Amino acid sequence: MAGSARVTGAYLCCLTVVLAAMCCSSSSYEVQDLKDDIMKNCRFYIEKNMGSTFPPEESVCCQDVRRANVANICQEFTDQDKEKIALHKWAAVTKVCRNALAAGTNCAGYIVPPLHA
Repeated sequence: MAGSARVTGAYLCCLTVVLAAMCCSSSSYEVQDLKDDIMKNCRFYIEKNMGSTFPPEESVCCQDVRRANVANICQEFTDQDKEKIALHKWAAVTKVCRNALAAGTNCAGYIVPPLHA
C-alpha cells in the first residue's frame, strides 16, 4: 500500500508541474498576442516615422492598452519592434489611454521619466 501511495504522490506532483508550465506558457502567448494587437492597432501612434497624434480614448488601440499589463508588453518588444517604434511614444500612448507605465520603468531600454506637474 505504501508503494502505491508514493506512486500516486509522484504522479500528482508531476501533474502539478506540467499544469503550472502550461499555465505560464499560455500566459506568455496571451502577452505576445496582445503585443501583436498593440503593434497593429497603435502603429500610427507609436511608429517612429508617423505623426505624433494621440489615439482617442475609445479607439481599439486604447482598448488594447487598457487590457494589457503594459510593463509586460515592454518586455516583449524585440529588436525588430524597437527599430520600428519610438518607445517614448509608446509610453505617452499608455498615459493617454489611462494605463500609464510607472515613472522609472525600464521599457525595453527606455526609462520612463517622472511626470511633470
